[in-house]
Amino acid sequence: MNFEEIKKEMNEEVNQEEAKTPTIDLSRGKSNPVEMIRSNMRKEIVTQLVCIVIFMTYPYIIDMLPLNEAVYYIFMFITSLMTIGYIIKLGLFLNKTRNFATNTKDAIQKFVFEAKLTLEVYKSFIIAGSLLLPVPVFALLSNNNRTGEFVDFERWFFLNISTTELVLLIIGYLILAVLIYFITVGWAKLMYGKYLRTLDGLIEDLDA
Repeated sequence: MNFEEIKKEMNEEVNQEEAKTPTIDLSRGKSNPVEMIRSNMRKEIVTQLVCIVIFMTYPYIIDMLPLNEAVYYIFMFITSLMTIGYIIKLGLFLNKTRNFATNTKDAIQKFVFEAKLTLEVYKSFIIAGSLLLPVPVFALLSNNNRTGEFVDFERWFFLNISTTELVLLIIGYLILAVLIYFITVGWAKLMYGKYLRTLDGLIEDLDA
């Protein structure tokens, strides 16, 4: 066997090994699931930043009593810090996957894993946010203007209330927290769920 025959056999073996590694072309247009996930994350970054600006400037638009305004700012500031942490996580994910185009099954699995890990951070943020947001929402809704008194926020905030009112407060707080949680989780599923399921289906097809 001469050198050319050996070289030919080696090239054939390399081509066979490459053929065994399945690939998927995800570089065609912007309608593929990978690009849709990345696009939705970019939109969410912009949306979250706009919401932070709106919520932090809202007391400048309406007249709030000092206690209501202080409580509102404190809780919204904490929520904004958590939101910024989530935005940073999104940014890191987008930067890590910016050159994602034609990929093997392993690369797609890694992308799905990183995307789901990012969404787990989002869910943790939602759980914490759903426990914090009812307080500033109540401070905002119960705000007294200078012409009349609607709800004595100070009495409720310092729990200077009867047992019945305390029970109603706890129930209302939990209902609002659960409502905020399910709305935001539903939003995440709407934004990313379908595309992650599509990628999971592609991985299963490659395993078949």
